[in-house]
Amino acid sequence: MTRIVERFAVGPIVGESGDTHVRVFGALPQGRLTAGQKFLWGRIRWREEGQSQWSDVRRFRLNGNFDGSGVVILNGLRPGGRYEYQAGWVSDEEPAELDWSAASEGSFVTNQPDADQTRFLFGSCCYRFVGFDGKIQDDRADKIFAEMSDLSTREKPDFVLFGGDQVYADSLYNIGAADNRGEFSSLYRESFAQPKLARLLRETNSYMILDDHEIENNWPERANADRWTSKYPAAIKAYQIYQASHSPAAPLNEAGTYLDRDPDRFWYTFSRGPADFFVMDVRTERVLSRWSWQRRMISEEQEQAFVRWLDTDPERIKVLVTSVVLFPEQRRPFRGKDAWEGFRYQRQRLLTAMAQSRSRKLVVLSGDVHASLYANLTLNGGKQVHSWTCSGLFWPTALMAFRWYRPMIRVPGLLYGGWGRPLGQVNVPGQVFSDNAFSMVAFTEEGARFDLYDRRRRHVAEASQEIRWS
Repeated sequence: MTRIVERFAVGPIVGESGDTHVRVFGALPQGRLTAGQKFLWGRIRWREEGQSQWSDVRRFRLNGNFDGSGVVILNGLRPGGRYEYQAGWVSDEEPAELDWSAASEGSFVTNQPDADQTRFLFGSCCYRFVGFDGKIQDDRADKIFAEMSDLSTREKPDFVLFGGDQVYADSLYNIGAADNRGEFSSLYRESFAQPKLARLLRETNSYMILDDHEIENNWPERANADRWTSKYPAAIKAYQIYQASHSPAAPLNEAGTYLDRDPDRFWYTFSRGPADFFVMDVRTERVLSRWSWQRRMISEEQEQAFVRWLDTDPERIKVLVTSVVLFPEQRRPFRGKDAWEGFRYQRQRLLTAMAQSRSRKLVVLSGDVHASLYANLTLNGGKQVHSWTCSGLFWPTALMAFRWYRPMIRVPGLLYGGWGRPLGQVNVPGQVFSDNAFSMVAFTEEGARFDLYDRRRRHVAEASQEIRWS
């Protein structure tokens, strides 16, 4: 008897990839688990590109406690290898020959630790208009992912990095905003199942981190007891399922064969070729206070981990990923307390750690502001920190406020820490691009390139930048 391997409703999503392993996510159609069913089984097989023989079939659990989803860990892969795979689910466990004709097909690449370069797609903030019925209303947001997918197919980057606001749970200015676990999960299902984004996620390794709109705008600025005890747990559970599960944030068992438990934290690190990445969680650990010196963007544990990371293999490229902008600052009256500008004391400690570290190849990647730009910071003592902001992937109205982002920022100018202490000089040598865009970032031993593309894949040369390590 033959069993058909059916397509996932969400996924496959190729997530974190190490030297010899990769994570792959998939989710069942809603309602497929009947009363009394706790799980069904996914199926996946893979082979290195150019080979004819498939691997043995792996099965993995699609759990009703996690919205009918599961993550499989493929081990024993070759460093720097490119692979193709087929994946899906079956309706029962009766022994049978499998028919793969309906399964999803995709590809992934493992890390080559001694590679002298890495290239990846980067962007943030994709607003999809959601109606009162909870459904995506049009395909405008999905079109930019067609361009990203086509560029990925041609250029074969190592991965795609999403810098926050992958979903907007508070569209329509909180009218009809997601409020419970079912609504948050449905939003992810609608968003991640869009055809062009789905293609990108199954054909390119991806890394993700949350920002405010995965919960609500400027979280936790308006948080109260009800939001902390109902809305926040629902939002974080959905984030855990659809984003964190296939990232390094979700711990594996000692053998590295399956997800061990829920994440203890959402920040994480990973490496690609000559670059190390510290992906910060700047939302769930915030401490707000009327006293500026008591405000914290990240926990003490995360801050100390970042400082230690800076001086681990300091000859490598060190890339800080933060969903909100580290610099430049904005002019009055546009200054807000939501970005690092509102957490000057902690920002000062991070930048001081950068200045004092042995690392000299320092880069910050950020999003949030619906504008794309390169900036550099010359710290006291002369060390350079390079910043690349790319946002947003799609914003339906292209708000005029953001078209005037450059006059809003204070450049050139000093960057200040706590008690008004100057930390260094900020400069923005290129243009600020204030429309829908994504970028290709390349790191080598000699320097870096930040190439910006608009939603029609036109290269925006005036906002792109090439640098050399000082």
